[in-house]
Amino acid sequence: MKTENMIGEEELVFVGKYKGLDLSVRYNLKNATERDTAGVLCEIVKKIEPFAYELSGIDCKKIDDIASKAGNSLSSIARYIRENPIRSQLEDTLDNELLISAAESYFFNRVFANAGIPILPEASSNLKPENETIENQIVFIGRYGEWVVIKKLTLEDVKDWEVSAILSGIVETAVRKAFYFCGEREEIGVGEGRKSFKNAADLLDKLATKMGDDRTKNAYLIVKSLEALDYSPHANVKMLTLAHPELKVKKPRGRIPKG
Repeated sequence: MKTENMIGEEELVFVGKYKGLDLSVRYNLKNATERDTAGVLCEIVKKIEPFAYELSGIDCKKIDDIASKAGNSLSSIARYIRENPIRSQLEDTLDNELLISAAESYFFNRVFANAGIPILPEASSNLKPENETIENQIVFIGRYGEWVVIKKLTLEDVKDWEVSAILSGIVETAVRKAFYFCGEREEIGVGEGRKSFKNAADLLDKLATKMGDDRTKNAYLIVKSLEALDYSPHANVKMLTLAHPELKVKKPRGRIPKG
């Protein structure tokens, strides 16, 4: 299927083959509910996010070891952060100190995974994917209702961090829309103060008192509150911009015309 024709109907497409990543799927969303769509987005995130981290330039195995000792609750994670110099431990894993935000993101991603604390909506889908073939590109295309997104990267002479960046951008979009399609749309959060692991620990203790029975709402509260402190437990483009400033979106000069 030609990429220029791929947004003609409601669908989700991800195609990418690079090193260990090998995923080629297309979901027909014509009769899908919002929750079906959220479930498919979450499945794509689960399959591509590990590669967003692995290709970023951080040492995932070393960070796995640090994260493995944090316990199985928000309170135990908070205590572990207070009792250990997490920032310096993460810095010690890096060959490039400018990737510290990526290391921090992966740390939070792993401590929550190890503890069984959700950071994605609890959404599933019975939709079955079809195979999709697009050569030498990573492609993500989504169209559902008024939502349309297209992200593409040609793989010729590409660098690992460039693949990490496109995957991270896809993860950001997919996570945001998955929560949206599950009804979590408000800008909420209880994070306060400057970015620091001390404030993150205080935040996690506060969040522990706010967890309810709705795992999707819990996940949304954790993610948005950490983002308010400038941490993210999901792969994101910003975690790469210190090391690769060319990824920063340039703001246009002058007045932007309406429409």
